[in-house]
Amino acid sequence: MFHLDNVTRTYGQTRALDAVTCDIPLGRVYGLIGANGAGKTTLLRALAGQLPTEGRLTLDGEPVRDNQRALDRIILAGADVPYPGEMSVRTLLDLAASRWSTWDADYARHLQDVFALDRKARFDTLSRGNKTLVGVVMGLAARADVTLLDEPYLGLDARNRENLYRELLDETTRATDAGRTVVISTHQVEDASLLLDAVILIDRGDVVRIADVEALTSSTVVATGTVGAVDDLLARAPRTVLREDTVAGARRVVLDAGGAGDTGDAGAAVSAAALLHASEGLDVRLEDAGLEETVLVRGTR
Repeated sequence: MFHLDNVTRTYGQTRALDAVTCDIPLGRVYGLIGANGAGKTTLLRALAGQLPTEGRLTLDGEPVRDNQRALDRIILAGADVPYPGEMSVRTLLDLAASRWSTWDADYARHLQDVFALDRKARFDTLSRGNKTLVGVVMGLAARADVTLLDEPYLGLDARNRENLYRELLDETTRATDAGRTVVISTHQVEDASLLLDAVILIDRGDVVRIADVEALTSSTVVATGTVGAVDDLLARAPRTVLREDTVAGARRVVLDAGGAGDTGDAGAAVSAAALLHASEGLDVRLEDAGLEETVLVRGTR
């Protein structure tokens, strides 16, 4: 696993990472989710060993920074990774092929064809979307133990978004079957939800939660009904109201069903069942919140 102990990174007076302490188990597909400026890119660069930080950051017990054995296991890819602009797409991919011993040349060619990349084009002449796709090809074709993708949907048109989703769905399944780890930083929460095993929620430079998607969403329940019926439900089974809306006599509340949804937490399902039992005889509809709404109400510290 990655182990972070009081990992801090500052830019001037701003703490982009604020004493982050957490463990990130390997062998899963994570969504790294947070608002703009929350610290997503800084965290990915720290995990990739590209940034000096205070505190301790290790991969399977070994420091990542300036440790070739650890760095050989990790790739960070994205539109904002500073690839040399004067190089052609072909040269950049050839360099990546020589850098990672796990590089899959056939898969790299397949991805270039799928995304219709111009192999002769200089990187600095590409559109933002095509720069993103060059990073995607590098990240996926390297098939490293740990693949970190920073905003892989950035700048893509509808066709390439669909192509990328299909490729990610296939590759993340293959990666977890092989025990590899993928971390995808994205604002497209619902688009990515079917790809993910778990989420890393980051807010103002701190990792506030690492949670299984299923446990997190099942522990966040939406109750909809008349104001009186929802009040009766909460009287029978008091729960923390995370968000609520009332319109024309109807009330919709997002509830903490009783489990935080942290990785390995089995209590949420039991608590949700108790809430369902409490709703019997009441004109209230209960359903799990979607991932996007769950992140909205739980993604801050």
